[in-house]
Amino acid sequence: MGYELHISRAEEYYDSAEHPIALDEWLSYAESNSTLRVGGWLGWDEDRQPIYEYTCADGSVVSMTWFEGAIEIKGHFDGDAYREFGAVAEDLQANLQGDHGERYTASGVLPPTR
Repeated sequence: MGYELHISRAEEYYDSAEHPIALDEWLSYAESNSTLRVGGWLGWDEDRQPIYEYTCADGSVVSMTWFEGAIEIKGHFDGDAYREFGAVAEDLQANLQGDHGERYTASGVLPPTR
């Protein structure tokens, strides 16, 4: 799946700034999650933030970064999005959503609400 996914507390991921996952909350979570490792950095100096890498069940590596209150997942993988990232979304009390508004849940993929 070569497609961006979003972990967000907002009804629609593009409204994440209104119901954000705080950056310090994400960093604390990511540092305590043994499946994530720092693979690079965004920005410079004191404003930089880590890019976390996650190795999927198929062996592919995706990046996970915080942006405007949501966690952005980028990369290509062939697995089930919910199985790969559902636990992270649940741990953060958030939704796992695709670029077209579909939601990935334990029950399957739900169509966009709009």
